[in-house]
Amino acid sequence: MHSSESVAQSSFALGIKSHIKRAMLKAKRGGEWFSLDRKEKSILYLSVRLKLKFESLDLLRSLASILKKLEERGESLYACIQRGMKIAWRFSEFAVSCGNLEAKGWRNDRAYAVFLGSMSLHSGAFGA
Repeated sequence: MHSSESVAQSSFALGIKSHIKRAMLKAKRGGEWFSLDRKEKSILYLSVRLKLKFESLDLLRSLASILKKLEERGESLYACIQRGMKIAWRFSEFAVSCGNLEAKGWRNDRAYAVFLGSMSLHSGAFGA
């Protein structure tokens, strides 16, 4: 019976580590990783690299808090891009109709979309 508990504990730890690895990769690709402080990054790195049983409630709470922060930042970045792309298209269409044919490039400019989206979401600019 004791060996089945250790197998279950081992698969639980592997599941957590796998989830953390996926979250880290997604955060690095999305840019949210760089918003974490050194302590938070270290907790995630060590949780993946060390042989841990994840029995400490404090450790699990810390991991959950950090992963939630990454998820929220990823969602807000996605919302900024999505909203910003709509605004960029509107601005582009208007500028093209006024004769600025180079404004078509605004439609696919991710940095411009993030800027417009964050301005829109945080300041209420550009009319919701």
